[in-house]
Amino acid sequence: MIAIAGCTGGGDGSGSGSDGEGSGEGGGDTQSVQLLTMGVGDNIKQFFEENNAAFESEYDVDVEFTSVTWDNARQTVNNRVDGGQAPDVSRWPARWIPQLVGKDALEPVDDLMDGKFGEKFAEGVANGTMYNGSHYGVPWAASNKCLYYNKDAFEAAGLDPENPALDTWEDMLSAAKALTESDEVSVPALGLAGADAIETGSQYYHYHWSHGADLVDDEGMPVVNSDGAVEALSFYTDLHLEHGVTQSSPLSSTRQDIRQLFENGDLGMVIGHVYTGLNITESQENGEVDFDYGIVQVPKGPAGRYSLFTIDTLGIFSQSEHKDVARDLIRFYFDEERRFQYSKQKGFLPVVEAVGEREYFSESKNWGPFVEAGQYARARPKLSNFSQFNDRMVQAIQEALADQKSPQKALNDAQSDLEDAMN
Repeated sequence: MIAIAGCTGGGDGSGSGSDGEGSGEGGGDTQSVQLLTMGVGDNIKQFFEENNAAFESEYDVDVEFTSVTWDNARQTVNNRVDGGQAPDVSRWPARWIPQLVGKDALEPVDDLMDGKFGEKFAEGVANGTMYNGSHYGVPWAASNKCLYYNKDAFEAAGLDPENPALDTWEDMLSAAKALTESDEVSVPALGLAGADAIETGSQYYHYHWSHGADLVDDEGMPVVNSDGAVEALSFYTDLHLEHGVTQSSPLSSTRQDIRQLFENGDLGMVIGHVYTGLNITESQENGEVDFDYGIVQVPKGPAGRYSLFTIDTLGIFSQSEHKDVARDLIRFYFDEERRFQYSKQKGFLPVVEAVGEREYFSESKNWGPFVEAGQYARARPKLSNFSQFNDRMVQAIQEALADQKSPQKALNDAQSDLEDAMN
């Protein structure tokens, strides 16, 4: 998250600001601004340090940079907004927009996104920051998912590692059975998330959507127990309960757990982000792992193929007294070369079209499939209470995975509870 909070003199930062060309401020008294972001690790820290310094020099603004962990990011943002101490600019997941708009905490940035600056983004990416007809942020980072498979395990099981035939869920199950039944393969065939964690929903929704099911209707009301939804959850749970092709304990496995298993070479297949491949490549170069892997699209179901698409936004808080300077910072960070360096170092998909077209991404073993997966992108619905909604879905998934309820019963109960909560 990035936050700019104007603190000192030098005027209010007003300038052109709305034409996509920058306010052109500089000179005069130095202003102090805060820059707050989440999840800045060692792989990206230097990027912010160098670019913040460049912005300070170019705009005569002091940047006060802070990063928080993802675990406390949401609470930090809410506390600062509620306490009247909101930063001027902040990064957050697009799914938080409805809640923050509901608190009148966000400034619309249609002046940016409807102008020349907004032409940097593909329509689908730009729309990811819209709510109630307005843009409440600029697309900052994006991620989607593909299916990884362990080529060494496939070859040992007599499967073709170069032509793995993983186009559909049934194909995936067939390969998983071959891995499980092979005496030459000692690792579990498939990673399945089922822990009490938000990511269990994001792993499962690929199955849900591809069976023609949805989460809410056009009016934003829950529709989680359709026939397609029951088919999807039945398939998901049968992978463990009937076919036994998963790791031993999906109910205690988070998305991170199964990703780590695959990255260590201890799993046959997993749905993962681009950084799984980047991590493995780095470990291979360091001599820490020694196995080969392939990446294909997330399998399709009876109603199509989907890749969960997540967008983080960079927006301006309503409490900011320096909104034009905030716009300057946003424009600064969306310089094409800066965006290339950010995506390259951080492992996020490019959100700027011109960056995504660079050969670095389109021809890369690790990046190419994820660029292609953009055509299957689907985001979670923007609901003010999506976290609670997702929690109830995760509960239904766990009830079915634990064989406590049938998939039909688990989803019927979830539908009833969600209707009560949203009416």
